[in-house]
Amino acid sequence: MDSPLSNRLDSDYSPSDAEILLIKALVQQKLDAVGSIDKEIKDFEDSLATLKTQRRANETFIQRHRVLIAPIKRLSPKILSTIFLACLPAIERPEASMASSHPAVVISHVCRLWRQVAFDTPLLWSRIQMIIPSVICDHPYSRPSATANDELEADLNEITGLFNSFVQRISDTTAIWLSRSKGCPLTIFMDASEDTSGVYVASRLPIVEGSILVGLGKLVDLLLSESKRWEQVRFKLSIKGNSPQTQLGRLLSLTPQDVPILQQASIAINPLERIQPFGHMLSHTPQDVSTLSNVIDPLETRTVQRAAESNPTNFWDGLRISTVHGQALQSLTLDCPRAATRLKVFQVNWAGLTELSLRPYTCSVRTSNGATSILGMDPPPG
Repeated sequence: MDSPLSNRLDSDYSPSDAEILLIKALVQQKLDAVGSIDKEIKDFEDSLATLKTQRRANETFIQRHRVLIAPIKRLSPKILSTIFLACLPAIERPEASMASSHPAVVISHVCRLWRQVAFDTPLLWSRIQMIIPSVICDHPYSRPSATANDELEADLNEITGLFNSFVQRISDTTAIWLSRSKGCPLTIFMDASEDTSGVYVASRLPIVEGSILVGLGKLVDLLLSESKRWEQVRFKLSIKGNSPQTQLGRLLSLTPQDVPILQQASIAINPLERIQPFGHMLSHTPQDVSTLSNVIDPLETRTVQRAAESNPTNFWDGLRISTVHGQALQSLTLDCPRAATRLKVFQVNWAGLTELSLRPYTCSVRTSNGATSILGMDPPPG
């Protein structure tokens, strides 16, 4: 930008009095120009903001009116219901958890119409998933003391409290699902165990296990109350087969009259039995803590299964698998110790089956011998 003092700029020149007046006049002139430009910029910014507001208003108008003519608006409730059902994941998938992220719940929160259609579609709520997390009871070992006992008691109370709270949430949610499913057939997936994991003093374990059995019993009661609506079931159960206190085993001991429409059953059974020396082998002394690696061995489960193979009634006395004797049963998948196939408690309506998958296992490898022994069994009387 031209200036009468261009040759004096950026130097150590000291202007005269006349030049000072000139410089002040030039600076004021440019200040006025800057003010004028700032005003124009503000006017342009105000105009731009107004235009943007008008644009957003028009976009909102367009979107809201396009919604009125959206193709999905013209779909009948029956077609919407079919689309909603297609959104359901497989029953064993994490997405099938009865939580706020479940597709049925998400759909029912879109709008009033979709909510009504969702509630009028009982099949949308007919898949019951119960995955009960394993209870892990670990506690640091130390010399016996009043403080240690208090800490142990507090830990046990916290564990049982958390488990009971979880079971209550599952129970409440299941009750809602069952109510919304009305009278339609049910698909059920349950993965649960009657045992605890971890290392606790043996005398304390019944406290936690008792709470587990009570909680599982509550859930089992809820399912059994609707057994006449079971159409497909998938059970992955760790059961104390030789215990009269077993709760999960009750799911397997129904009569044909209890499951009149059961068509598909997939049952995986893991027998549980505590090794009796386990509790008294543990000590509170630091020297004995080093023996834990010998007590808690990755092969412990295999040891239990070997015991079951050598004496199957240790596990299976008192456990009656009769739920799969329903007259409507067409598909059966069974995954359990081969020992169970040699017992007369196993009852199946063989005549009605069109699909059969048998995976009896031993402590190490799975063979076809178990399936052969099952197929060779005499049909149960009557």
